Amino acid sequence: MSIRADWHKRIILGAAGGFIGTLAIQALLTASQKWLPNTVPPLRQDPGEFMVKMGEEALPDSVRQRIPQVVETGAARMLAVGYGLTFGSLYTLLRPKGGSPLMDGTILGIVNWATGYAGWLPALGLMPPVWQQKAPQAIAPIAAHALYGMITVAIYDWLRERVADSTWPSHRTRRP
Repeated sequence: MSIRADWHKRIILGAAGGFIGTLAIQALLTASQKWLPNTVPPLRQDPGEFMVKMGEEALPDSVRQRIPQVVETGAARMLAVGYGLTFGSLYTLLRPKGGSPLMDGTILGIVNWATGYAGWLPALGLMPPVWQQKAPQAIAPIAAHALYGMITVAIYDWLRERVADSTWPSHRTRRP
C-alpha cells in the first residue's frame, strides 16, 4: 500500500481497528459495571445522550417532538462508536505504516482517554475532573483506553498487511 496514494484505505482500516477496539472497551465497561462498580467513572450524564440532546435543541419543537426514543438511543450509542472509529482513523494518518500495538496502542489509548476524561467531559460538566475522582475511577479507564489503543493498532496492522497483498482496487485502477 502506497503511503500517500492510499490514505483513504488506511482511514477505513483504522476505522475498522477502532471499531474492534471500541467493542472491547464497551465490553470492559459493561463488565466493570457488573463486577467492579467502584472503577466506573462518575459520569453525570451519558456523553452520547448529552450530544443528542444538544443536537435536538437546535431543531424546531415540531421536529424534535417527532423523533422516536429508539432513534435518540441509537444515535447516542453510535456517537460512542464513532468516537472510537475516529481515533482509529486519525492514528493511520499519523502512523501510516502502523507500529507496535504495545507502544503505539498505549499512546493512542491514553491520548483518546485524555481527550475525553481530562478534556471535553469535565469541560462540559459531564464528569468531575480526574483529580476529584477516586483512584479506581481514574485509573481503570486509563487501562481500558490503553487496551482499546492496543487492539486498534493491532487490528490496523493486521488488516494493512492483508490489504497490501490483496486485489483491493487502487485509485489508479480504472473501472470500466
